[in-house]
Amino acid sequence: MKVVLLALGSRGDVQPMVALGKGLQAAGKPVTVVALRNFAPLVEDSGLSFIPIEREWMDESTQAAMIKLGEKSFIRTVRAWLTDIAPQVTAAEMAAVEPGDLVVAGQMSIDDAVALQEARGCQAAAVLMAPILPTASGPSTAFAIRPQGKSVLNRWAGRAALAAAAPMFTTTGCHLREQLNLPRTRALRFAQMIQSVPTLLATSTLVTPPAGDWPDSLCQTGFWFDDSPVWDPPPDLSEFLATGAPPVFIGFGSMASTDPNADVRLMMAAARQSGRRAVIRLPHGADDPEDPPREVYLLREAPYRWLFPRMAAVIHHGGAGTTAEALLAGVPNAAVAFGGDQPYYGRRIRELGAGPRSAGSSPIKMRKLTVERLTELITTLTTPDQASRWLAGATAARSHLLQEQGLNVAVERLSTLMTSGDPLARSTSAPD
Repeated sequence: MKVVLLALGSRGDVQPMVALGKGLQAAGKPVTVVALRNFAPLVEDSGLSFIPIEREWMDESTQAAMIKLGEKSFIRTVRAWLTDIAPQVTAAEMAAVEPGDLVVAGQMSIDDAVALQEARGCQAAAVLMAPILPTASGPSTAFAIRPQGKSVLNRWAGRAALAAAAPMFTTTGCHLREQLNLPRTRALRFAQMIQSVPTLLATSTLVTPPAGDWPDSLCQTGFWFDDSPVWDPPPDLSEFLATGAPPVFIGFGSMASTDPNADVRLMMAAARQSGRRAVIRLPHGADDPEDPPREVYLLREAPYRWLFPRMAAVIHHGGAGTTAEALLAGVPNAAVAFGGDQPYYGRRIRELGAGPRSAGSSPIKMRKLTVERLTELITTLTTPDQASRWLAGATAARSHLLQEQGLNVAVERLSTLMTSGDPLARSTSAPD
């Protein structure tokens, strides 16, 4: 009996599964990861068995178009991409899974895992990196209409969001079900499925307060933090950090942009106008700018665990993993969101007092970002009389996160599920 982790998606979907796989393997559980083939180094360098989906993450032009067209087009675009790669996804899943295995799926593969449970006698469990289950509690859902309190409108919005996303989340599952001679999963059935399958919610109880109306199948673990990376920075980065005031980090994750070079120019201009030193993560597809300002360091990759504590502030895209790392660093931070769960995390950063309201909204939307708005955000995060407030909130968040043992809780719950077959008991890893 082994654990099969279905990690379909971008690096943000794969990296948490790799952390979980390493934890399970350290606990003596054999682990196999199923992911797109371009993530082979990430998986195999962690010592985990890898079965590739013989396709790669969507190309930069598809990502950029998806972001530009808005939420409804986002679902249509992702669904079309998943339809195209579904044969390779299901081939990898069927090659990986044997009767008796525990299949742990990310949100795009939950229907796949349940189909394999029905047809092959394995156990299915799910992982959510954001709170997408319906609840009346505004702070506990990414789909709140009334985010500050409790309302039945929040629960209705959550149900509507699940129904709207169901065709996307069941795309590869429908292809698999055809091969296994199983009925396809309709929207209502998917909404019921995602609230009944044993599920780990990998968010902190501080960021996402536990909701009293969540299903008993849900176990909130806390964020999953892997071991601190051993990393030797390039000499010019060490020199940059040592020869001036702590800089501001500006970077917006792995999503592509319609014009990445224009984004770099915007970030450099905002850093210059704010008068702050900056470390700018170059977006995918961006060229190395000629003659960048001396006050700016241009970065391709660095472990956030190493980098963020050395910053005066962090401006990021609001992804679950990046938000967790920014809060763990204990520095003021704010989000510039593309979509999905990112506006939720941007809002919660502000509500926790770890960062400001951004230019009249929380957070700024990436497609509406301007030099002036980014300059204002940098200034607000770093002006001493204001930054002291955000630093106090960020420090309190760090203290809470240091007490949580999210990855250990996840490993313990899945180990119990494997040995006893009992559903995941509803609990959290909230510190005493």
